[in-house]
Amino acid sequence: MVGPNLALVVALAGAQPACPADAPCPEVEATIAAGQVAQPSQAEAQTSGSDEIVVEGQVGAPQGDPAEKLNLATFEVVQKVDAAIVEPLAEAYDEGVPKPLRKGLRNFLSNLGEPINFLNSLLQLKPGRALRAVGRFAINTTIGIGGVMNPAAKKPFKLKREPNGFANTLGYYGVKQGAYLYLPFIGSTTVRDLTGQLVDLSIIPTIAGKPFSDPLYAIPVGALNSLETRIQIDGDIETIRDKCSDRYSATRDLYLIQRQIEIDGLRGRESKDLVDLIDKLEFNCDITLLTSGKIASEEDASAAKAADREASLEVEAMPQAYAAVAAEPETVIEQEPRFVSEPVVQPLPTDNTADQSADLERHSSRLEIFITTANLR
Repeated sequence: MVGPNLALVVALAGAQPACPADAPCPEVEATIAAGQVAQPSQAEAQTSGSDEIVVEGQVGAPQGDPAEKLNLATFEVVQKVDAAIVEPLAEAYDEGVPKPLRKGLRNFLSNLGEPINFLNSLLQLKPGRALRAVGRFAINTTIGIGGVMNPAAKKPFKLKREPNGFANTLGYYGVKQGAYLYLPFIGSTTVRDLTGQLVDLSIIPTIAGKPFSDPLYAIPVGALNSLETRIQIDGDIETIRDKCSDRYSATRDLYLIQRQIEIDGLRGRESKDLVDLIDKLEFNCDITLLTSGKIASEEDASAAKAADREASLEVEAMPQAYAAVAAEPETVIEQEPRFVSEPVVQPLPTDNTADQSADLERHSSRLEIFITTANLR
């Protein structure tokens, strides 16, 4: 539950103490003892002006993490166990087991997850993705010798693995993530993701039966999966340890960001509601996130920062360029006269041609009479 806002009023220059310096204020002591914070009245706020600073904040667990205290305690214990036991085991497994053997085991376990990808793709009404999962399972199980090899990802098939699960299906249909949880042997999760994970883990044992339902199989396979996952996320763990001031908050925020991006990708939407959470994470840590939600490498982060600097320099240079163009005197280009010879089109005769002919005859007759009269004289 998010606690109430706290208002802390600090008197600065010009403020006079209401009580003697050598004696505490009884009203203030009573207020503090009651666990209340005095709120300034509207008149006091108007008259104080710039002599007071009001600092507001929130207390209690952050939104989405109501069990923050329990999660934090679990996180600290798990980190100690990880540093003492899990990390050395993962390093020994990574360095001691031959890479071809590790890769074959990883391919085998990934191939067992294709039926789960298929079922959830059907539930999400994505037939193309479901067919690709079936194709991968058929090719790797047959040509890939039971899934030990991964020929489906190579030519001529080029079918890359597309992990899917019931937690994604729930998120696809709008089920909220619920409270954030940090659990032993699982790590970061939410109520929705934990429910989906339990359903996924029960599908293969329920359908196939033994040996997948036998604890003698499930426990070692789960341990190997955990070691592989620990090796894969080792870079992120080290980055959070080295570059984040609050490692628990960074672990939580990074997980929530990545899961929301994954759900939005299934729904064909952009993750526009993560701006505040991403800003919070990047403020807490000296890291840069990619659009996929993954932590950028040092090379990618340097390239992104260089691109941002170039863009900011271009933006800063734009007003100067506009001012320079505006300051230049306007150049008037004088054009030489051009003489164009065009045909003269005579107007067509109009309908009053007869009237004009009559007037011409009258003028002609008058002219003849005038000439005759002049000759007689």
